[in-house]
Formats: sequence, structure tokens, C-alpha cells
Amino acid sequence: MKAGLLEFALCSMAGRRSKFIFVYIILSLLMILCFSVFFVTASLRAESSYTADALPDISVTMNKGGRNELISTSRIEDIILLPGVKYAEPAYFGLYRFDYLKANLTVVGIDPFAEQYSEAFENAVEQNKNILSHDRWMITGQKLAETIDAIYNKKAFSFSQPDGNYIELPIVGTFAPQSQMMSASAVLTDVQSAKEILGIPDGKAVQISVYTGNPEETDTIAQKIAAMFPDTKVETKEIKQTAVSNLFDFSSGIFMLVFAVSLFTFFIIVFDRASGLNMEERKEIAVLKAVGYTPSDIITVRFYETLITAVSAFITALPVAMFYVYGLQAPFLKSIFIGFSYIRPEFILPFVFPAKEIALTFMVTVPVYAASIIIPAWKASITDAQESLR
Repeated sequence: MKAGLLEFALCSMAGRRSKFIFVYIILSLLMILCFSVFFVTASLRAESSYTADALPDISVTMNKGGRNELISTSRIEDIILLPGVKYAEPAYFGLYRFDYLKANLTVVGIDPFAEQYSEAFENAVEQNKNILSHDRWMITGQKLAETIDAIYNKKAFSFSQPDGNYIELPIVGTFAPQSQMMSASAVLTDVQSAKEILGIPDGKAVQISVYTGNPEETDTIAQKIAAMFPDTKVETKEIKQTAVSNLFDFSSGIFMLVFAVSLFTFFIIVFDRASGLNMEERKEIAVLKAVGYTPSDIITVRFYETLITAVSAFITALPVAMFYVYGLQAPFLKSIFIGFSYIRPEFILPFVFPAKEIALTFMVTVPVYAASIIIPAWKASITDAQESLR
């Protein structure tokens, strides 16, 4: 009997194909939109997690009136004496405006002779050992190096200093960290050049990077540093990672707002559908009862119709969203998340499957649609057949 009910459900759907095609298209579009945002967000979050290696365990910056200012490097002497602190060093980095392309470059000063606590920086030094023979040098990502060469026809770039003078640095090589987002606009250079480009005087630094021997002691050490220097802002690596994650959550939230509006429209359609059956559907149920179908059989038929429509939409939406994100690399959508800069990172989104979010989307849309079909069918099935035919 169950096989017969499934066959009847397929025949019923074929007789009312326009209605089911409409619902199928609406469900598919909603799921494609939602899945695409989930895929992009999950991939970018995974990509940004690669940059966590470049973050110190604890970052100490000077904070006055809510503004970050340069911090004295002499404070390192006190920090290094705290129990649990393995190493502390000044950090020199900042943004440099590349007016020609209307983009910001991230300038980072590193000491190639010192121990690199960042795997990305260590790899950059290993890949470009010739920097040890240069007093002045810079290493960039491949994309930025090609851009500079195309514009100036030379493997060097002139930086404007705060005093109006220029400093030209030769591009001695490129680096390819695990995070392609990081390499797109990053400029690694010697510490002295970074200080001159960013206008950092001697004895000052952008922040003090602290590395701990035991990750479990990081929060405690951060609290001690904050108590030692009340005028500083002390952040752990975990806090900064959360802040980056929240940026992607904010961008995805904008699209989720669009999804919510679309879903609300879908619910209105469902509510209208749930308010009752049309005369043709009532007659169909009455005839089914007259030939011996029980209310449970009728509900089962409607359940099959709902399941076929919803699963078909899901099966369609999932591969389409995956192809759009990972096959076509999410044109337009990815740009909204990472920006429209000329030298924006050109990278392949790593495959990540956000199972929880996809399951949640399915569970939000399908039960509501199922209720809109099954509840009216149940009401009609318990109504006297002669009354329904009248």
C-alpha cells in the first residue's frame, strides 16, 4: 500500500506541476542564497585562521583616550621578567597608502637574524636568504610584485616618508604564506626601513609582542601586564582571532538579513497556503475517502509530496551553491567580504563544509512547508466526504 501511495503522490504532483514547480524554485533559491553565504563565510574564516600564526600570544599597545599610540620599547625589560614569559620583542607594522591603486599596503618590519616566531615570516626569510646581503630590502606577495613591476617597470618601490622624503627599496623576492589573503598587500622589510616609512622614532614601537611558554598561562600573564601598565591595551591571540571572525559574521549577517526577508515572504506564502485547500484539492481528498483511503493514507500522500519537493530543492541547491562558491570562486559575493581593492587577494577559497548551518537551513524551511501541506490535508481528511463534495 505504501508503494501505491508514493505512486499516487507522484501522479498528483504531475497533475498540479505548476504549483510544485513554483514552490521548488522558491525553496531552491532560498537555499542557494543561504548555502552560498555559509560556504563563503566558512572558507574565509578558515583562510583567516592561517594568519593566526603571525599573531603573538599577547599584544601590548599604548592606549590613550581610546587611541592607540606608540609604546616605549623600554617596557620590554619589565615584561620579560614576568614568570612564564618566554620572549618579548617590539613590533613595527602599519598601513601605507598606495595612492596610485587607491589601496593600503601592510608594511611589516622583521629582523632576519632574529628568531622568527611566525612560521610565515620564517618561511619568507628561508625563501629569500639573499636579503641577508642587503641593508635595505623588501619582500612582497607575488601579486603585488607583479603589479609594481607593471606600473614602474622595475623591481623596486619608492615609499614616501612622513617628512616628505622618499626611500626606495628593492624587491629582493616574494613570499607565499599559507594565507593568500596575507600575501596580497603585505610588504616585509628590514626594521629600519619600516620605522622610516611609518614614522616610528627610535625607542618606540607599534606594539610589544609577547610570547609565552605555556598557553594555559597566557591569560594570567596578560592580566599581570595590564596591571603593571594600566595605560596599555593588552590583547591575547584568542581575542584578536575572535575580532576577525566577527568581521566575517557581520558581512554574512547582511546577507542573512536578505535571507530573512526572503524567508518571511516564503512564510507569508505558506501561511496563505495553510489557510485552506482550494475546491479541486478538497474534491480530490473526498474522492480518495470515498474509494477507501483513510485519513492516515491521505496525510502520507501529502507527506510524500512535501518530501519530494523539499528534498529535490535541497539536492539542487547544495551542488549549485558549491559550484558557485568553489567552482566559480563566488564572483561578487567574495568581493563583498574581502573588498574591491585592485590588489585584493586572488586566492582559491579552501573547501569547508558547514554542516550545522546547512542542516539548520533545511530544518527551518522544510518543516514549515510540510506543515502548510499536511495540516490542511488532515483537516480535509477528517471532514465528511459528502460535505466536501458539496
